[in-house]
Order: sequence, then structure tokens, then C-alpha cells
Amino acid sequence: MGDFISYDFTSAGLHKTYEKMKYEIVKLGKKDLPCYFGFNALRKYCRKTGTSLAELSNLGTQLSLDDIVELIFAGTEEGHRRAGVDFKYTSDDIADMLDGDATGMQKALELFSEHMAISFGTPETANEKKPKPKQKK
Repeated sequence: MGDFISYDFTSAGLHKTYEKMKYEIVKLGKKDLPCYFGFNALRKYCRKTGTSLAELSNLGTQLSLDDIVELIFAGTEEGHRRAGVDFKYTSDDIADMLDGDATGMQKALELFSEHMAISFGTPETANEKKPKPKQKK
């Protein structure tokens, strides 16, 4: 797996954080699919749905069925790209995989939340106190 770089903008300055994350596997129906909700997946989701960057932060509270399917479609498409595997599914295929599989949908949405926290930071992480470097005497 490659390094994923996220930036933490805090009052203490800019900090690079390296995370070992390329993609995760989510089980939808009977299929194990690579999934990742990085900037590329979110860019594609926003372009397809007309969602703005500002609206992404409220997405978890206002999801329609179309939003869920398109979001999971974007995440699995990006996961396949990162895994180097051809992506051969449509939004309809993803919706079919979600039929009767609330667990798979829940796992995919949890991954979305986790990846959003890594990509954009959360209010909790933005306000964490960073240890001050020791000063030389």
C-alpha cells in the first residue's frame, strides 16, 4: 500500500500526516469490493450530483437513496482504480448489490465518514492541542 498524505491546518501550523491507506474492502451483497472515498471519488460524486464542497460536510445528515448509491458508486470506482482492478459496475449494479444488504451499506457509509475525517479533518482533531517542541537551553 502507498502512503496517503493528509494535511492538518491548525493554529500550530501545517502538519503532514502519513497514513498507510490505499483502499479498504467493503462487502456489498455477495461481492467484496475495494472502496476509497478520497478527493477523486468526492470530485466525481460532486460532478455527477451537482453537490458543492460546502454541501459535502452536511451530506451524512441529508442522504437520499440516490445519494447513497452514487456515493458508494464513486467510492468503489475509486477503490478499484487504486487497487489496479477494472471497474465494470454501474450505479444500478451498486443499487442491486445493496438490495437486502443494510450491513454493506452501513459499512460503506462508515468508511465514507472515516475517509472524510482523514481528508478534511474533524472539528475534534482541528482543536487538539499539539505538544510544544522542547526548547534548547
